[in-house]
Amino acid sequence: MHLPLDVEKLVTAWQLLRSVVPVSPIESDSDYEQATALLNRLLDIVLDDASHPLYSLVLVVGDLLEAYEINCEPMA
Repeated sequence: MHLPLDVEKLVTAWQLLRSVVPVSPIESDSDYEQATALLNRLLDIVLDDASHPLYSLVLVVGDLLEAYEINCEPMA
């Protein structure tokens, strides 16, 4: 299935999102700490409400943290 993609809108939306919240691969312990703080803040807001608009962001940030933990052992 080929989905139409408006690249200009995608770039604009991605840049806007990244200016509000750091969503990108975690490459350092500092990034890990920042992502952990973000996840904790999101969990304070979303709790376990799967219908919350930010629930999928919780999942994405969690996946980024898990990927880093699998590949690197962050400083405790």
